[in-house]
Formats: sequence, C-alpha cells, structure tokens
Amino acid sequence: MIEMPTDLYVEERNRGCYIAGTRISLDSVAHALNRGETADEIMEDFPALKSWRKLEGAIAFIKSHPKEIEDYLAEGAQAWEEARRLNPPELVERARRYRARRDPKSA
Repeated sequence: MIEMPTDLYVEERNRGCYIAGTRISLDSVAHALNRGETADEIMEDFPALKSWRKLEGAIAFIKSHPKEIEDYLAEGAQAWEEARRLNPPELVERARRYRARRDPKSA
C-alpha cells in the first residue's frame, strides 16, 4: 500500500484509508472531488459522516497531498482490476446461481 502521511482526519486500516472514525473510504471522497462534486453533495452522498469538520479535514488532506492520493487511487484501481481478472463476471454469476440452488434463502 502507498504510504500516506498521518493526519487527524484520515486513518489507515484494513489495507485502506478512511475518514477517521467512519467506514467511509478516502477513495470515495477523492473520486467525488475528481468528479467535481462539492462538499455539500459529498455530505448528501454520505449522511453517516455527520461531521463537516471531518469532511473538510479529509478534503484538505486530499488537496494537500495530490501525488500520494493519485498513487493511492491508481493502486486501488489496479487491485480492483486484478480482482476482476481473478473473478470474471461469468464465474461470479455461476457461483451465485449455484448458491441460490443450494440455499434459496441466500439468493
């Protein structure tokens, strides 16, 4: 994983970065900013955040570490593509149908 600077509003855990004290990934906020979303729109998308201070702190972190964020997002995209390669959609669908036949409650 890309080594990220420490910050009051961003924490590393589970091999990823999150808004401190939440389950909201830093990726989600960074991608929203890259799409041109405002802080208000991001807060609407993540009502569980409940803290403007945390969101503003995370946004400031993202803007003050552009290279690290770019590398972090690229690493995540690469991991996602690797997972898709190892689990092609048709294989995932076959597994889902198999589980549904064995246990209709799990479908």
